[in-house]
Amino acid sequence: MLKNIVALVLAAATASASVYVRAADTDPASLVAQAIAPISGNNVSGNVTFVPIAGQTGLKVSVNIGGLKQGIQYPFHIHVNVVPADGNCTATGGHLDTYGVKTANTTYKCDKAKPLTTCEIGDLAGIAGNLAANANGQATLTFNDPIITFGNNKTSILGHSIVIHNPDNTRLACGNIVGYVKTNPSSSSGTHSGSSKTESDSDSDSDSDSSKTSDTKTSGASSAAISAALAVMAAAIAL
Repeated sequence: MLKNIVALVLAAATASASVYVRAADTDPASLVAQAIAPISGNNVSGNVTFVPIAGQTGLKVSVNIGGLKQGIQYPFHIHVNVVPADGNCTATGGHLDTYGVKTANTTYKCDKAKPLTTCEIGDLAGIAGNLAANANGQATLTFNDPIITFGNNKTSILGHSIVIHNPDNTRLACGNIVGYVKTNPSSSSGTHSGSSKTESDSDSDSDSDSSKTSDTKTSGASSAAISAALAVMAAAIAL
């Protein structure tokens, strides 16, 4: 009897688990469920994660970066070009500004109350403020950016990169923004077209750091399902 209960619960847990697989170049932006930029450079490492905001435009941004110095303000932005295979952050070009908000004839100041008309699309620091580390060198920040998207339009962040700057605007660390789609491994196909794509498929996918994002990511639903399965198993054993 106990074996049957365990088998049923584990089967349910496996069926409910989803994984994120790396989006293929041919995937429509509407399929992208999240994007991650693994950051590295000058002993700095971490991730910047983007997910949709339920019922709203824009994306929720979560930043978790280590190796910074306490007491220093670090601007961070989305840049136009991808990081090349050698990890050169300078090659990422300027800030993403598809609407041409910043011009040589005007003084630029991002007003987060009017982001579309006053902020570069890539000015994450303008929307949320600069990164500031704690005593352990860790900087964490979560905020909603109302103008960036996964869409195939001027506000899309896909195919671009993140750069963290020093206070003097020199480039400290960087990483490419990689999109992921959600799939259920128990489906008939078992995989998504993007799942076979590797980190070296193109320059736009190159990350030179040791904290590269895996092509396949288990969703939180998987952990929750497994935890539930273990709880039921424990209860059954107690009986």
